[in-house]
Amino acid sequence: MSTPDIEIYIAGTAAAPVLEWLQARFPESAGAPRPAGKKQWRLTVQHAGESLPVLVIEDAAPGFTLVWFDSPHTPWSDDIACAREAFARFGTEVRATPGSWGEGDDPDLWWHITATGEGTLHWPG
Repeated sequence: MSTPDIEIYIAGTAAAPVLEWLQARFPESAGAPRPAGKKQWRLTVQHAGESLPVLVIEDAAPGFTLVWFDSPHTPWSDDIACAREAFARFGTEVRATPGSWGEGDDPDLWWHITATGEGTLHWPG
């Protein structure tokens, strides 16, 4: 079962290669990415017969490009699975939430994947 949405942050990667990855990953995408503001693009990709709205924001956090899938119908079971795929593609640090947010959870606790491994960190911090 997928989570309600997927949100990852890719370090040191501009939006253009991220958009290229998304279009290659989802070849049934519905149209080209559309500008959605300064350094922001929206696109709709197709997966398992579902339309998935995606938002990409370059420098959403300093040095990181955000990729947000606003759908529970992604091919990944959770944010970390998506982050692992992005790390395999780009070979640069990727950050994601370690799980679903709940009352009392630490909002600054993130999962990160780097060339030296995976683990939690506090971000910002």
